[in-house]
Amino acid sequence: MIGVHARYRGRGKRRAEVVARSAEALATLPGVSPFEILSVEDIRTDVDSPEHALNLVMALLSDGNWAIGLGIATHGRGIFAATDAAGTRPAQVRVAVDTRNPGTAAEDIAAAFALLGHVLHKRTLEGREATSLVRRGMNQNEAARELGISKQAMSQRLQAAGWQAEQAGWKLALNLITRAESDRA
Repeated sequence: MIGVHARYRGRGKRRAEVVARSAEALATLPGVSPFEILSVEDIRTDVDSPEHALNLVMALLSDGNWAIGLGIATHGRGIFAATDAAGTRPAQVRVAVDTRNPGTAAEDIAAAFALLGHVLHKRTLEGREATSLVRRGMNQNEAARELGISKQAMSQRLQAAGWQAEQAGWKLALNLITRAESDRA
């Protein structure tokens, strides 16, 4: 089982409302179960697959205000491992894996997320808009039309936003999570 625990570390007022709204919105992602709200700042949920876990963690990382725990457990629910892993620093993913090689798998997954977090953190508003459209399945021509820019400008935005690095990191993280889940003892 795979679980995700997120701890809000933003500076916004009315933290409980922000956390509740975020939990509600994130639960609409494919493969994500409704969240348990544990406290004013903490939420956690189970996910159906490594890909759904990755998409949820990427959404939380993109926001930049969440400390994230990812748990992959042999027995029971992964959210308990995720809760144990959840840190306190925003835009940081800590990982707990209950497999044959827990330390190595957890370190590798956390390293992939650290690289992805760096790419996402450096992104401008224009880069976020461009990558969001392409991530939703639009090709560059369609995304350029949506933004009212040329295809060349769209290509430049994606390049500056580190789109290729994000795609490579996404694939690496997915492979590592899938391997860790299949290595469960």
